[in-house]
Amino acid sequence: MARIKAVLMLLASVVCVAGWGVAQPVQDARFRAAGVCGRCHVVSVLEWGGSRHFKEATGCVACHGASEGHVTDERNNIKPDKIPHAAAIAGLCADCHAAGCAKTRRKDSCETCHNVHALADPRRPVDNRSPQWEAKRRQWAEAKALADEGSSLMKRGEWRNALAKLNRSLELHAEQPDVGRRVEVCRRRLNAAGLPGFEPVGDAYDPETGLPVMVVAKELGIRFALIPGGRIELGSAQFAASTPVHAVAVKPFYLAVHELTQAEWTALMGRNPSVYQGSKYPDAARSPVENVSWLDCQAAIARINGRVAGGGFRLPTEAEWEFAAKEGGESANDAFNLQSPRPVAAGSPNRFGIYDLNGNVWEWCSSLYRPYPYAPGDGREAADAKGLRVLRGGGYADSSTWFDASARFGERPDRRLRANGVRLARSVPE
Repeated sequence: MARIKAVLMLLASVVCVAGWGVAQPVQDARFRAAGVCGRCHVVSVLEWGGSRHFKEATGCVACHGASEGHVTDERNNIKPDKIPHAAAIAGLCADCHAAGCAKTRRKDSCETCHNVHALADPRRPVDNRSPQWEAKRRQWAEAKALADEGSSLMKRGEWRNALAKLNRSLELHAEQPDVGRRVEVCRRRLNAAGLPGFEPVGDAYDPETGLPVMVVAKELGIRFALIPGGRIELGSAQFAASTPVHAVAVKPFYLAVHELTQAEWTALMGRNPSVYQGSKYPDAARSPVENVSWLDCQAAIARINGRVAGGGFRLPTEAEWEFAAKEGGESANDAFNLQSPRPVAAGSPNRFGIYDLNGNVWEWCSSLYRPYPYAPGDGREAADAKGLRVLRGGGYADSSTWFDASARFGERPDRRLRANGVRLARSVPE
């Protein structure tokens, strides 16, 4: 009971005044030192932060390993590298405390007197009523008031004044992710030229990012819809290649409303590689270009980036593609109803305004076809890496199984097939 009280008092020491919500622990140096672990393991970090472990710069990794898979997954589908128990804990302690307990010289059971993280006497709780903590609480309260005022100004469209209030709030309390995002919204709304090569279509802006919902690439005449980003459960237990299901963060990006058409490809590259073209197919020019390889797509994108101000055009990653399909609400039934003996010009959009993510033609992604979990930093997004590249969405000749948003397929990057096409993506300028 004494240990619980000590932890609660430590926890209280980083909780802001009433109305500010749950703890903002990352403001404290202990949480910055704990790194990503502090996002989930609040109590453990508080215990550790109240001990000499923190003062000696010994962090979570020293005992638990880097646990990169666990951090990526964040759902405990992948366990930390090391989870010591009982005698294993004492063994770890002995690495630093070879002489054992300063009082008893015992090495077998440090937990008799000490919490495994704190190594502090739980009967001596931290004083959270000190003048330093009172000053910190007042500072955080002021930061919250400024953040609230800035949010109110944003709702009235007073972007410059809102930005000033929010920046001051961050000066007082640097680790406020929500406030940081609102700052970015204000900056984007104040910077009308923040999307070179793009022109907004209409007056709709996304309130979470401050970005126009629909834009057109003026040099190309191609419309792009904003995919606002967020976290997604990537994969599905229905497909062996799409397991394990895991959480992935997707940044905001723009995705072409339509698959690149035969007319657009021809204007760009000077020739039409499609199988379904000519007078026999009167709507061919508006139909998706097909019979293009991943390497063909890279050549086309390089040409686009040489023409359009700001460049940045690319293929979507497979995580981005799946986010757009799942969060957009496009279903396999929509694609199944559009089955045809060849690609067609018409289709149905999802809630983002994107047409035919499922069905019509398979769409090349930037990613290498590697096992899950998806990790963009492991080399699978390297343009010069060798291996199969991912295709998503299913094609006009496929069964409805392949129209599932989680279904993955890999193909040689140099291979051209009449069911494979391309959809452009573009990153949001930082």
